[in-house]
Amino acid sequence: MSSCTVCPRTAPDGQHLCQLHAGELRGWLAEIPAQALLLAEEFVARSARPAQGRVGGTGQAVAPVPVDLRVLALLGPGRYDPQGADDDGQPPIAATLGAWAGHIAYHHPAAHRDPHGIARLQPCEQASPRHGESITGWCAWLTAYLPFALTLPLAAGLHDALDTLVRRLRHLTHSQPQQHPRAAPCPACDLCTLVRTDGRWYVHCLTCGHQLTPDQYDQHAARVLKTRTAIHERTHPMTERVPVRVLLLFGDEAEIVADVPAEERAEPVRYPAADIAAATGVPVDQLAGQRLTAEVGADDQLSDWRVA
Repeated sequence: MSSCTVCPRTAPDGQHLCQLHAGELRGWLAEIPAQALLLAEEFVARSARPAQGRVGGTGQAVAPVPVDLRVLALLGPGRYDPQGADDDGQPPIAATLGAWAGHIAYHHPAAHRDPHGIARLQPCEQASPRHGESITGWCAWLTAYLPFALTLPLAAGLHDALDTLVRRLRHLTHSQPQQHPRAAPCPACDLCTLVRTDGRWYVHCLTCGHQLTPDQYDQHAARVLKTRTAIHERTHPMTERVPVRVLLLFGDEAEIVADVPAEERAEPVRYPAADIAAATGVPVDQLAGQRLTAEVGADDQLSDWRVA
């Protein structure tokens, strides 16, 4: 195991980020296309839509909605250097994602044969997203190659860049994925900090970063519930209150039967008359024929006598 380059947590062998921050990267890459679409629909499309004229035409009846230049900068073209500082501090989304994809691709080995037929390895020349060089395409490419990126020292820089980008998007859209706490404790640290975040597949722990698939969490929660139920039953045995009747007194003992018709009664059971008198407040010499209620314990013994 190695140390996470973002926090003091432990990272899996061969990786530079812990499970928590690796999960954040996956979540951000799933969130960014939706945030970009929201920007385009709410800020750009509405300002470009013509207003309806008074006589039913499409003439401009009112002043157009002003466009936030920060939105245009994020959605427009541009360039970004993942190894250097950006000029205006707000690089376009697609340029940021594409630059990081190219930076990762340069470290990925590619096999090819030279003109003499000899197999050689060399860095990839560029990243080629299957779905085109769009925000969605770059996010899909980065998600696919994220396991490889986590093995590179640049993983911390990628985390920092996407963290900054997502914060800008959320600031503009006022939209943020919600966390939904889970009831079962984390199986790794035993703390109740498991959450499911909108847009993320894994249930993850906010404390140690442990991750569970939804099926794994359901199985874990079922085991926890079963264990806690068994412990509760041992420490708080279930009891039932039943109606009984003192049939007769025999010396210091009282014969107790169920308060049901005689043909349905079982054999009487004897209990100390003094204990029954002390619990109910009925003198011993007046117990015979008295109707009571009592709790039936796990061992079928009666206790907690009360006057019916």
